[in-house]
Amino acid sequence: MKRFGLFILLGVLLTACAKDVATPDEEVLAFPTPTGFPAPTLPENNPLTKAKIRLGKKLFYDPILSKDSTISCSSCHQQASAFADPRQFSLGVENRVGFRNAQPLFNLAWNPNFFWDGGVTTMELVPLNAIAAHFELDNTPEAIVSKLNRNPKYIELFRNAFNDTATTNHLLHALASFQRMLISADAPFDDYLFRGKTNAVSEAAKRGRDLFFNSKTDCFRCHSGFNYTNYSFQSNGSSETYPDSGRQRITLASDDRGRFQVPSLRNIEFTAPYMHDGSIPTLDSVVGHYNRGGLNFPGKSPVVRPLNLTAQERSDLVEFMKSLSDTKFLNNPEFQPEE
Repeated sequence: MKRFGLFILLGVLLTACAKDVATPDEEVLAFPTPTGFPAPTLPENNPLTKAKIRLGKKLFYDPILSKDSTISCSSCHQQASAFADPRQFSLGVENRVGFRNAQPLFNLAWNPNFFWDGGVTTMELVPLNAIAAHFELDNTPEAIVSKLNRNPKYIELFRNAFNDTATTNHLLHALASFQRMLISADAPFDDYLFRGKTNAVSEAAKRGRDLFFNSKTDCFRCHSGFNYTNYSFQSNGSSETYPDSGRQRITLASDDRGRFQVPSLRNIEFTAPYMHDGSIPTLDSVVGHYNRGGLNFPGKSPVVRPLNLTAQERSDLVEFMKSLSDTKFLNNPEFQPEE
């Protein structure tokens, strides 16, 4: 009888141990490609799962990633600003000031490269820049992983996502998984263009659309496609000297000085200030910059030239760009931190 009771106790202990080692969530999710968007190319070595997305979101909002545990990814990428920063330059640990305006985070699954200078071509490697930068998180992956593996909640989350402890690779894959799901495709102009809702945008926005896709402005030469960017690197004459060399930092080619990645115009209404250095404060002043033809810089794109637009035309262009605002994205609870 005692032996029988011992077997029962052993069975209970073994069952408890089996539950402690969480079974990973291996169900691969189908990527939710929106209407009018092409299917993105996803990495085979990082399939999407709910557990990885959940872990990535927690990491994104957790100051545990910074050296002194004071700031998180979300400190510089705020949902209300389409995951951009309303400040000209973000503040890192110890309030250290960066030198570029933080880019918004959405529709990243389609990006061929990342950052203003295109210095990274794989989303899984993007967080390394922020982690290592002295004026951002100022940390190392090794130090972060060490903290994560001492945290009971993260031990559980990494087991669920990877059936493993935290590693640098798992950390990066989880962050990338969450950020790939930051999809913005529900602006009024999407309703108008893809869903046939003719009253979704104003008449002023429609006039602005016609002007935008017209040789009079050539806006569409750079801001084309479903995401309103061709992802190229251009100089738009926002500076005459470009202290920040831009793409040249990566290629070392003199012709690339002052060239920066063409940003998407989706949610542009909420991502002020504008340009790589946050030097233009409002959308109206952005249109004014292009209407004047930008500043005199030898490497400026030939598309940027004086446009001689009327006040009404400038206003219509702004209204069209505002019709690309996806307020559902800005308030989507799926992207907000869990309590």
